[in-house]
Amino acid sequence: MSDIDDRLLALVDSVVASDEKRLPLLTLDEARAAIELLQLLSAGNGDGSYAARHLAGKLARRLPAE
Repeated sequence: MSDIDDRLLALVDSVVASDEKRLPLLTLDEARAAIELLQLLSAGNGDGSYAARHLAGKLARRLPAE
């Protein structure tokens, strides 16, 4: 895992660990599109690919079942 993956994961995990009430930032369609883009990014082995896989999985688990 690269340094950028470590930094991105720290940001993602700190936001998810927050316990305050939040409003949705994305519509369901936007969230699905973001997941697809993250999956494309994670398909490579470049900087950020591990963090992209991690974030795509977290977002996908939070979406309602279709």
